[in-house]
Amino acid sequence: MTRARPESAPLRGLSVTIPVRFAECDAYGVVWHGRYPLYVEQAREALTGRFGFTATRALGIGYRVPITRLEIRYLLPALPDTSVKVTARLRRPEVARLALDYELRDEAGALLATAVTEQVVLNARGELLLTLPRALAELVERILEFQDSLEGEASAEPG
Repeated sequence: MTRARPESAPLRGLSVTIPVRFAECDAYGVVWHGRYPLYVEQAREALTGRFGFTATRALGIGYRVPITRLEIRYLLPALPDTSVKVTARLRRPEVARLALDYELRDEAGALLATAVTEQVVLNARGELLLTLPRALAELVERILEFQDSLEGEASAEPG
């Protein structure tokens, strides 16, 4: 028996909807836990890609931004022949580290999982940077402005 979990307001950020394929499921008939990092990565790439920045572009201008932390909290199973809505939201960085929060929800809006990723910034020689290079700082500002605009939409919604 599955116990109901308290619902929270959805995370405001960029969302992608990912269809769940049968091949992504395990012997229990639910999405295999190892598939969730790929869902999270797809949302993160959609968020940064929307603003013209991808891992390939980072390499092209001399930076690497590897994942140094991935944490997933599984709450309810995702099922085949449904879709998962994955929302990514960037936290405001204080140093050259990018932390993102994620939510994975089913078609009815039930919270399936939450996740966090952290990335550091390395220069072309592999040295850890302490401050964001200008190109990355500008990208971060554009993403944060986009997220702030979503918050404004939320407060404008009738209650």
